[in-house]
Amino acid sequence: MHIDEAATELLSITVDGEEHSYEATVDMNHDGVDDTVHVNTDNGSYEYSDTDGDGVADTLTQFGADGHESGHAEFDATTGGWNSTTEASTPGATVDSNNDGVPDTIVTHNPDGSTVLATDLDGDGSPDAVTEISASGDYSSYEETGDGTWTEVGHGGIAGGQSSSAIASAPSVIDPTTGLWVRR
Repeated sequence: MHIDEAATELLSITVDGEEHSYEATVDMNHDGVDDTVHVNTDNGSYEYSDTDGDGVADTLTQFGADGHESGHAEFDATTGGWNSTTEASTPGATVDSNNDGVPDTIVTHNPDGSTVLATDLDGDGSPDAVTEISASGDYSSYEETGDGTWTEVGHGGIAGGQSSSAIASAPSVIDPTTGLWVRR
């Protein structure tokens, strides 16, 4: 594909196996050439970028309505599809405890009424912090301190008699100093 430098930069984007051309309006790599198409949606936005200068979108970045990056994919010319390259936190994670747009915490509700929260603090795909909350609201928090060793970093009780399910669904974050879950 030849693009006239004086003309509008067009970017070829394949979606669901069909190729489309859109005007690139963002210079993502700051080289003086627009290389990215920004698309707003009701739930956030997408940015399709040409990172190798061939006029074809080869990366896709998804942003949530809050503006945080929530996904990333690369185009596979062989299959004509997009392959997710999002750094998954812990597989199965459903809660974003640090508001970066990537789920990093697995919440498990046990038959005995207890809840376990396993959080990937450093984005490597493995839990680094675990908090166990009993049905009565007692909790213990642990952090992985190397070589598979877990160290208790806090314990106590949660006042108010709330069930662990109610507590786990309440907005909360891990305090980086103490490693404990705190309500916002």
